[in-house]
Amino acid sequence: MSPRIGAGSAPGGAVAATPAGSGQRGWRTTATTLAVGLLCVAAYQASSANAWLIVLAASAAAILVSCRIPRPRLPDVLAVAVAAWAQLTVLWTSDVAQTRSVALAYTSACVLFLAVRHVATTPGRLLAVGGSYIVGCAIAAWHLIIEARGPGGRASAMDMAVRFGIEGTNINFTAYSSVTAFVLALGLLKIRAQPRLVRIGLTVALPVLASGVFLNRTKGALVALLLVVVYALLSELIPRAMWVAAAAVVPTLLLTVPLGLGQSALRWADGTIGSAATGDVLSRVEMWRYASSYWWDALWVGGGAGIFELGNPLGIRPHNAVLAVAVDLGLVGLLGVAALFAAVLATRAAQCPVGLRIAGLFLVGGFPIWLTGVWEFERGPWLALALLSMLPVQVAARRMEGEPARRVTRPPGRFGARPPVPVASGTVSN
Repeated sequence: MSPRIGAGSAPGGAVAATPAGSGQRGWRTTATTLAVGLLCVAAYQASSANAWLIVLAASAAAILVSCRIPRPRLPDVLAVAVAAWAQLTVLWTSDVAQTRSVALAYTSACVLFLAVRHVATTPGRLLAVGGSYIVGCAIAAWHLIIEARGPGGRASAMDMAVRFGIEGTNINFTAYSSVTAFVLALGLLKIRAQPRLVRIGLTVALPVLASGVFLNRTKGALVALLLVVVYALLSELIPRAMWVAAAAVVPTLLLTVPLGLGQSALRWADGTIGSAATGDVLSRVEMWRYASSYWWDALWVGGGAGIFELGNPLGIRPHNAVLAVAVDLGLVGLLGVAALFAAVLATRAAQCPVGLRIAGLFLVGGFPIWLTGVWEFERGPWLALALLSMLPVQVAARRMEGEPARRVTRPPGRFGARPPVPVASGTVSN
């Protein structure tokens, strides 16, 4: 008589029972591994300027193959709403093809954000996904280091008027990505009891990424890197005061400077650092005036994703995150993006002093880039935001050998944080 399903033969002809559900668990493990692998591909490709379609496909596939029922929270709902609103702008745009292209870029960033929060739910997965992005950025930075050490680069390596870049990639994109990866590496180092090799790798990546920023000579990235280092040091001493300062100053300046307040001080600062070869902020100021006027003409819904760059004399984007989202998606879309970022950062900051430091690092690191660069729908900051929202910073999420599982008792927060769950084998809650 054949053994029943769920039983197996043991030595000596005895029949040993197979644990119920073991086949289902194995199938789920395989699906999860595949989902994490796809998400790592998306994270690595997020370090490339023109790979948004690959990022979108890999992120969506990761969600589907994970075979888990989504449990959306406020940030997830807002990400879906922003992506949907970007797609809806094709209904009133003057150029459907252009709007569809840029709307897909917004959607790619939002789907990557959702995939990270859905799949990367343990410290190991966080390290794998975040490490993939850091590796991609570090490789780009290493190429710059090799170029600077070459026969033609050594003489100009310390010349701030000479910029090093990668052929076929926007030089500012490389610098901005390196800063984002630098902030992400600092955040991932907060995961306690992680493998020593991983910690060494993250630590080694920091000077490589910083060297890449220095060789790019992009002013916004250089200022961002300096602010991150200063903030990281001071926040160890006074985390709450530094967070309050960052949370108050960064959003205020992002909104007021493009609208005309403080631009004289910005011009002075721009003339103080760098040289004329690295560009100046004067062209940004003129573009901000044009973009502000354009926004008022379509205040609530915007002119359609990507339309502004077709209708202005310079044929470029506003080079300011607030104005860029406003002219694309209107006040409705701008409020949606702002609410999403605020929900994640406020929840993280409300948990513990380490959360304060991580949220503040993300804000100050992004501030100069959001103020003067094109970084609103690039995948890097959305990936970093999603990963930082999942970091287990209140307790050591990886249990030491023999340590019993314990319960996280953090307050759930006001912005969609999930209720406390038992922490075992590195599982975290977002």
